[in-house]
Amino acid sequence: MSTSDSRTTEIHPKPLVTARYSLAPNGLLLRREPLPPTKQHPYVELVRANDISLPVTYDSHTARDTAAQLLGYARQFYTQQSLPPTLPVDLLDPNSHNATTSTWTLEAGLDLHYHAPFDATLDTEGTTWELTPALATRWGRALLTLAAVLDHAHAVATHAVLADRCETTTIDNLTDWANRKIEDDDNDGYWPILRDLQEALAEEDAFLRRQTLIAALDIANPDLSTTLSGLHLNAAETLTHLDAAKAIKEIADHYGIPLFMWTEEHWWLARYLKVGELTEAEWRRFTSTLEIQQFPLCVEQRQQDGNGIDFELALKQAGLSCRACSTRIHGEIAATYGHCEACLPSDRAEALAEALERGCPAEPFDRGLSSHCGAPGTACYVCGLPLPTASDNVQR
Repeated sequence: MSTSDSRTTEIHPKPLVTARYSLAPNGLLLRREPLPPTKQHPYVELVRANDISLPVTYDSHTARDTAAQLLGYARQFYTQQSLPPTLPVDLLDPNSHNATTSTWTLEAGLDLHYHAPFDATLDTEGTTWELTPALATRWGRALLTLAAVLDHAHAVATHAVLADRCETTTIDNLTDWANRKIEDDDNDGYWPILRDLQEALAEEDAFLRRQTLIAALDIANPDLSTTLSGLHLNAAETLTHLDAAKAIKEIADHYGIPLFMWTEEHWWLARYLKVGELTEAEWRRFTSTLEIQQFPLCVEQRQQDGNGIDFELALKQAGLSCRACSTRIHGEIAATYGHCEACLPSDRAEALAEALERGCPAEPFDRGLSSHCGAPGTACYVCGLPLPTASDNVQR
């Protein structure tokens, strides 16, 4: 969500008199007692129950109602006039924003939070504030922006639910129509146009599916150095293949996907090109050549010829396959020592000693304890087996 201060909305302002107010759990300001005339500004207090602060949560309705109270008070203070029927108000950009959350800092120790899709809360370090006109104005503008965000979230959710219940999309319906027309013998003259429409719909469907996936990854990874949505929408204008590679690698590392990529920064190209020598258009032209497109096939062929990854060894390194008989095993290495139940000695000390002496699967099995990597008393950072301390009987 990105709002602009030039965007405005209208409210029906509500007056606040000089008094002490409680902040209800739904965010509304509830008048409790009048204040003496010397008090220039109203005070707001957070309602407490059994000395525990109540959470203050908003929906779009209470956010707008509270904003009307706050902005009505600020308007009256500044103009010393009765309130108009409606009041135009600029929306307020959040101080921080990512794929799942937005935060408006109202003043020190007072923050308004939105967490997708429908959670909106007020976070406070204190219990009492002097409601100055400046605070009331900022708070009210933030609440109106929050209300717009919540309304939009509900509209998106409603659209998604209805589309899911119908089990078809507009693109699905148009594609079905185009397919029927293509099969109709009476439409031979329109066949090229219908075929173009069919291809365009397929491309649009693929585009929307990519957008859905990218948005889902953004939500799962709100702290990525660049948002995937922004990368997808702006790559042709602002971002480079190096930016794309960094974001893809970050996602791959997070989800444990083995991935190898090369860019113009890779040493393979150092003897041919300098970094930045190619424009992005030239880079895409280079990587679209038949020779470069053969790269995945070269990797596949190497694996097929038996010169690639040893997956059986990887399973043993991960403690998912028995080191002795290769049977699939379950449980943590610290419990199984990399053995199935049939191959695991009943004596735990003996089992660990045997597993350590058998060696780390990352090295030849005859290298014994010295094949493991890690400090004494820790775990081998390759295979995960617990390593003995210096005082243990098992010696390197």
